[in-house]
Amino acid sequence: ALFAWMDEGFTSFASAETMLHIFNRESEFPYAGSYRGYYSIVASGLEEPLTTHADHFNTNRAYGSASYSKGAVYLGQMSYIVGEEAFRKGMLTYFDTWKMKHPTAEDFLRVMEKESGMVLDWYNEYFVNTTKTVDYGIKALIGDENKTVIELERVGLMPMPIDVLVEYKDGSSEMFYIPLRIMRGEKPAENDLKRTILEDWPWTNPTYTFDIPTAGSTIKKVSIDPTQRLADVNSSNNSFDVEGMINK
Repeated sequence: ALFAWMDEGFTSFASAETMLHIFNRESEFPYAGSYRGYYSIVASGLEEPLTTHADHFNTNRAYGSASYSKGAVYLGQMSYIVGEEAFRKGMLTYFDTWKMKHPTAEDFLRVMEKESGMVLDWYNEYFVNTTKTVDYGIKALIGDENKTVIELERVGLMPMPIDVLVEYKDGSSEMFYIPLRIMRGEKPAENDLKRTILEDWPWTNPTYTFDIPTAGSTIKKVSIDPTQRLADVNSSNNSFDVEGMINK
């Protein structure tokens, strides 16, 4: 591969997967360490783009975080974008196509586009070529006896598709999926939860509002990306504990 993050980062991702299965830790998020490393370099202000060549980083810390942490996060977040099934198929195709060769980031992207049917060049433009970050939040939630209105906001400068999990007081849950318009596609459902595909979120719009035809009093909690694969640098605004906090 041309860049260190495509070697070391992909290896970090594969190592985490291997350890997950060897030690039977299926309930754990296997890439937590890589995500923490990425969040740490972002908070430090020392992060540099993944396109930086290995011997041109300003600090060893920036090089290490880009190569190992953000490289692994790149894959974890890719699985969030295209869906687990397309991602797994894409990884196998990538290996079969490019083993013993020198692929670029664009080569990997073309494989994932073919498997998912999505346009993905925007992902590399933001996550590889820049240090812009993902930060989404639940801005407002207003419910009455007929419906609940949820307003989301994009705080960070990098746009992403969004999964919103709504948990109800009766123990049931459902997913609301908001595709990103520039993807020109949608990922399939990844589990058996009831799922509603909402209108695309234009990447230029900082906020997005949608309605749930359910009384606010029936909702327990609303969360963005319960899988933790979205590399959101500020998770404090990703969930809203509804009980006692909305109009009923």
